[in-house]
Amino acid sequence: MPLLEPEPGALRPRGIGAPAPDRVPERLASGTPRVLREELTALLGAEKVLWKVSDLVRYASDASPYRFVPQVVVIAEDIDDVSAVLSYAHGRGREVVFRAAGTSLGGQAQGEDILVDVRRHWAGVEVLEDGRRARIRPGTTVLRANAALARHGRILGPDPASAIACTLGGVIANNSSGMTAGTTRNAYRTLSSLTLVLPGGTVVDTADPLADEELARAEPALCHGLMDIKREIEADPGLVSRIRAKYEIKNTTGYRLDAYLDGTTPVEILRGLMVGSEGTLGFIAEAVFDTLPLDREVVSALLFFPSLPAAAAAVPLFNEAGALAVEVMDGNTLRASVSVEGVPADWARLPGDTTALLVEFRAPDEAGRAEYERRAAGVLAGLELVAPVASVTNAFTRDPRTISGYWKARKAFVTAVGGARAPGTTLITEDFAVPPSRLAEACEALLALQAEHGFDAAVAGHAAHGNLHFLLAFDAARPADVERYAAFMEAFCRLTVERFDGSLKAEHSTGRNMAPFLELEWGPKATELMWRTKRVVDPDGLLAPRILLDRDPRGHLRGLKTIPRVEAVADPCIECGFCEPACPSKDLTTTPRQRILLRREMMRQRPGSPVLDQLLADYGHDAVDTCAGDSACKLACPVGIDTGALMKDFRHRRHSPREERAAALAARRFRKVEAAARLA
Repeated sequence: MPLLEPEPGALRPRGIGAPAPDRVPERLASGTPRVLREELTALLGAEKVLWKVSDLVRYASDASPYRFVPQVVVIAEDIDDVSAVLSYAHGRGREVVFRAAGTSLGGQAQGEDILVDVRRHWAGVEVLEDGRRARIRPGTTVLRANAALARHGRILGPDPASAIACTLGGVIANNSSGMTAGTTRNAYRTLSSLTLVLPGGTVVDTADPLADEELARAEPALCHGLMDIKREIEADPGLVSRIRAKYEIKNTTGYRLDAYLDGTTPVEILRGLMVGSEGTLGFIAEAVFDTLPLDREVVSALLFFPSLPAAAAAVPLFNEAGALAVEVMDGNTLRASVSVEGVPADWARLPGDTTALLVEFRAPDEAGRAEYERRAAGVLAGLELVAPVASVTNAFTRDPRTISGYWKARKAFVTAVGGARAPGTTLITEDFAVPPSRLAEACEALLALQAEHGFDAAVAGHAAHGNLHFLLAFDAARPADVERYAAFMEAFCRLTVERFDGSLKAEHSTGRNMAPFLELEWGPKATELMWRTKRVVDPDGLLAPRILLDRDPRGHLRGLKTIPRVEAVADPCIECGFCEPACPSKDLTTTPRQRILLRREMMRQRPGSPVLDQLLADYGHDAVDTCAGDSACKLACPVGIDTGALMKDFRHRRHSPREERAAALAARRFRKVEAAARLA
């Protein structure tokens, strides 16, 4: 369309260097292999099959450090579509991965064969029993679900920091928790029932009184297999004790083996196993949650300590006082947060060891809040704080705007620190948990280990629950950097397990990065039971291979993505996906994140590559012309990346100065132009 794109070559990125090791291979320049595309199109319809190379590239990344290019992308509209894809894949020995928001931090939303988008047509909330329960579809964001519940004075238990973008399907599949959920308010504890599709196509509604009877008819081997594993676990008191102990702290490593202890029938066991299964056991089509009271009386404080261990030592005191949330932010996190709107600029000058605790109490009424303020004052009296809070006077606040600012800075942890990383480096986000009483010791050990391996990582997390997150960056294009990272991960995993008996994954679920270390944490017997669980439910290995279970000791180093530099306005992007719900064209062509992903793939290619040429041919329409240009993405992005402004700049690049002047003249005299057009 020459009127829309007179000079497509103007979009060719500048400064393309040597091709990257993880570039899309040239055999995919024409997109999905013809036979696969034609068969799925005949099965589902052309509008549900995305096959161009630009489609494959924009679905190849999530918020993790991994990148895997699918062979095809399917937009599933309903359970019939999901069952049809599973049946097709089963008959041809193919693999399937489900993807919703793509905010996962462990590569759970990426696949190398058939990738099924279950976000676009899967949103919806039905409030039940005056808000005490809610029926939610898997493509619904946590923010949207809570908005529907708020008018009833209720809220969901899980509250991940990515609530603006992450969906409930992913929250369940990863057993995400967040700032306040701990071990009692997460998806495993608050899920009432599920409707799921098993790998063989069987649909199970766990709330149906006849569900076990119907499942026994449809999947007898599955039912027998689950009950055999249950009996084996219960016959081993030592294993039962170990399983119970592992879930006393936050733990999302591997399958939930306590599902075998908590469930009495195959359907009840399945309901528990699906939580944290990362799409490896089936598709979650619908969920009913038991909700919690929304306590509206809030008091919070942001307290600054001279060091991370000093802050960690104060955490048990606030826990005993009844704090619902105690969040820690180390000096690197605080300094990086100045890129977040509203964060004081003087945080950039804080001493290197300064650490903050964000402490919050919530109560159902004024009397409860006053009591919490009294307890908090007692704790503060014994603490030694530093500027900007050097006094206990007025440390806690009730002001909603101030409290909102605190949480905005905390929730921007990943994006703010990631945006401040060295250009061209890949960001790793990990989380682990130790007994809360040993948090200070774990902080010191983590800092020492980072220094030993040459990393200056940022640390934050849910200190009240012994759950720490850390970010570090390295260049995935440099083998020496990858090996340095590998050595750190090996040492970190052994430290967490052998010294603290902690959880290698507290709330992000196993993911590709921790799958090879599963046996280190759980031991050979429990790990083998997890492999048996997978074989019982998915005997053909159809769903999400190598995401939760992986016998390759270096599997976590496979698929690490390079981050080529792109235009300055977009280069800080860490591909988190927070921008996507705000994008008007997200269901038309591409999202802001995907527009940046496509630019990065162009930079990975060699000059003259057929992949590069095809990406450029599609980019004008898929990214530039269909961008609303309203910069809503900037408002949603924690570090203010304005992809809309970048697309408008690209529109200017594609026109000559003469054409730009003609357009400006037409705009100034638009009344006459419109009259002439109507006359014509």
